Amino acid sequence: MRLQLTIGTIIITLLLSVGINYKTAIDQKQAGEARVAQIATEAQVNQQEVDEMRKDIAILRRELAAQREVYPTSRGGQRVARYIDGAQVTWYNDKGKTASGTTATSGRTVAVDPEVVPLGSEVEIVMPDGRVFRRIAEDTGGAVKGKVFDVHIDASDEELYELGRTHGVRVFVLGR
Repeated sequence: MRLQLTIGTIIITLLLSVGINYKTAIDQKQAGEARVAQIATEAQVNQQEVDEMRKDIAILRRELAAQREVYPTSRGGQRVARYIDGAQVTWYNDKGKTASGTTATSGRTVAVDPEVVPLGSEVEIVMPDGRVFRRIAEDTGGAVKGKVFDVHIDASDEELYELGRTHGVRVFVLGR
């Protein structure tokens, strides 16, 4: 009898230990599944944040590319020191000495406000219709204040009057 009790005790003990181990395995499996679900949720949140950052980076890259296209860092191989948007262009035909001591020359001279553009600076004037004039800031004038540029050309007074004043001009001040 003693042997039967021992074998019965062993069988019960084994069954209990298997049952306990089985319950522990189920608990561990459920805990693991919960952790996997938590990690999956965190991964989704992180992926959404990464996607948002990628969109923001793409927007910034497009804006930077557009800015470089509109406001380049160089023009014709020369560095752009600064640009002036919304300028006005007028025209003049006076002959004689400029404020810098040179002779006013068509195709070269532009009168500027020296507080906006230093005398001697090279400027590129881009008209709204796409025409481009590259000139040297050699002159000043009584009506040339702020963002007004008075371009010297060989033309009659009537032709100057017809040319009038052009608004919405972009001017690039080129570096030396």
